[in-house]
Amino acid sequence: MIKHLFKIIWNQRSGNGWIILELFLVFILLWYIVDFFTVLGVTATTPNGFEIKDTYLVKLSVRQPDNPKHFNYGEASEEPGKNFFRIIDRIRQHPNVEEVGFGKWSYPYCSSSMFNSYTHDSTSLQCQVYEVSPEYFTIFKIKPENGDSSADLSKAISNFVSEPVSNKSKQAIISQTVNEKLFFGKTTTKKVLNLKNDSSQVNILAVTTNIKPYEYTRPEAFILFPINYAELLTQNDQDIWSYYEIFFRTKSSLPANSFAEKFKQEMKIPLNIGNFFLADVQPLGNVRKEYLRNKGITSSLQYRVGFSIFFLINIFLAVIGTFWFRIEQRQSEIGLRMAVGSSRRNILKIMFQESLLLFFIAAIPAILICFNMQKLEFISADQMDLTFGRFIINTCVTSGLLIAVILLGNWYPSYRASRISPADALHYE
Repeated sequence: MIKHLFKIIWNQRSGNGWIILELFLVFILLWYIVDFFTVLGVTATTPNGFEIKDTYLVKLSVRQPDNPKHFNYGEASEEPGKNFFRIIDRIRQHPNVEEVGFGKWSYPYCSSSMFNSYTHDSTSLQCQVYEVSPEYFTIFKIKPENGDSSADLSKAISNFVSEPVSNKSKQAIISQTVNEKLFFGKTTTKKVLNLKNDSSQVNILAVTTNIKPYEYTRPEAFILFPINYAELLTQNDQDIWSYYEIFFRTKSSLPANSFAEKFKQEMKIPLNIGNFFLADVQPLGNVRKEYLRNKGITSSLQYRVGFSIFFLINIFLAVIGTFWFRIEQRQSEIGLRMAVGSSRRNILKIMFQESLLLFFIAAIPAILICFNMQKLEFISADQMDLTFGRFIINTCVTSGLLIAVILLGNWYPSYRASRISPADALHYE
């Protein structure tokens, strides 16, 4: 049967050659588009490592020295830091607040960031640095790599928030990415990192699951230090306002925007302490949207998805049209087959088999081209490694889509042609 199909294709090689060339080019283009959606799908469905549902960001403002209500505490005063802690305590007392914490440029989707290079043996790694209070892990439900609860991470750093500022040896929790790249995935408890070009040592307390800065990217290297309460007490209100942020989790699911507005109205006076006053309360969901928009991620995704869908529609229409036209041009052949006794089922079967054979003839060299495209890094490895699994997924999805479109393009015209009466069949011949 295969030999017979090859003979039919060869006898019509002038037309089939163009179809094979079209399928060859379409396969490569579609494979590239499918790769984009594969990477997007895998990264978007990979856990972020944190949860922002029912969490809120508290934004404070500070009175400037020229404000009549400004308090001048003096240079060495601890009062600004104590006022900051008073604000946290008052938020904690709110009946709908489950937990409240604070950090330095550390909440999810924060537009500001700190980075440092850390080494172990001869390996160096650039890490994003967070300084957080113990409650951070339970608020955002960041869990240890070993599957324990978020409370275990909070407990791990709670004993180190009051260390002397001068202490050269620090404690930290690292993300799984740091563990894999510096310690090759081995147990890291009680192991030590060194700050590059510095004598400071970092003792590893625990390892979290993978953490991503946002949905549409791969996990990155994070190192989380316990925030130093003593250091915070030495800073003035301007520095505290610039570097530290407060966040909290509510006890139950509440309408985010309406709760934020209600909370702001209720806490406007209680949080007016010293030179600090409440400026805004934002659900982390809104912070996320703003972050993705400001980074250009939302617009970039919308453009690329829209452009890809446009190309997909054109590809599908072109392939369907090609095979539809091919069947229409072979009415006389189909009529003759009907006249000499071929059943309608056999007509459909032959048309499908011919089309699929044309596809496989075009697909073999196209797959080799796609394999070399990945090998030569013509596709991006920024968000997903160039693994053989990625190639297989792209190839299988591309093949499945094209086969479905080819069968769709064959089915109706073949079905209609197979309904021809014997008299009309002889007339065509």
